[in-house]
Amino acid sequence: MGSTQIQRSNVKGAVINQSNVKGSANVAAGVGNTANMGSTQIQGANVKGAVINKSNVKGSANVAAGVGNTANMGAVQIKGGTVKGAVINQSNVKGSANVAAGVGNEANMGSVVIK
Repeated sequence: MGSTQIQRSNVKGAVINQSNVKGSANVAAGVGNTANMGSTQIQGANVKGAVINKSNVKGSANVAAGVGNTANMGAVQIKGGTVKGAVINQSNVKGSANVAAGVGNEANMGSVVIK
């Protein structure tokens, strides 16, 4: 929650994550689930430029429950590939909830997902 993760990636430029979550929760329960709130994740990618995520969630929740689910709220995820230029996500969620439940589901709210 409100974090930046960079794994097995080359980044030339800037990665900026400025979060401000409030009520909160952000739960990943079960097998192989991921819940990202106000976060930036870069995995196995080449980035030349800027990745900017400025989130502001408020009420919150963001739950991934079951098997193989992903819940993204006010988040940027880049998995693989090459980014040249800028990825800018300026989220502002408010009431919130965002739930991915069951098997293999994805819930995205105020998010950017690049695969």
